[in-house]
Amino acid sequence: MTTMYNLKDRQIACDDEGYLLDLNDWSYELMMLIAANEELHLSDEHLTVINIVRQYYQEYGTTPAIRTLIAYLKKQNMTNLCSSVALARLFPKGAAKTAAKLAGLPKPVKCI
Repeated sequence: MTTMYNLKDRQIACDDEGYLLDLNDWSYELMMLIAANEELHLSDEHLTVINIVRQYYQEYGTTPAIRTLIAYLKKQNMTNLCSSVALARLFPKGAAKTAAKLAGLPKPVKCI
């Protein structure tokens, strides 16, 4: 099922869970709209994780699941963010899924 995000004068298609259907529709403004829908106020830490998830996707062509995300954050020397506890604090509805959604990327394959 396709739903829409309404951003200014545009309607942006997403699936029934809110993941973009066209990755090229992503923008900072859309990310902020998605964050508001998720009841998140994005901090610098959120933005760091979101940017790392986008970087991972560009490098590997897939969205990282939580364990992979933690390992990648460690590889990037993000010691303050590379634990499931730190990520759960930032993204209480699921770090890998929520960060991917905010980054405009597909839902991680191994996420329920």
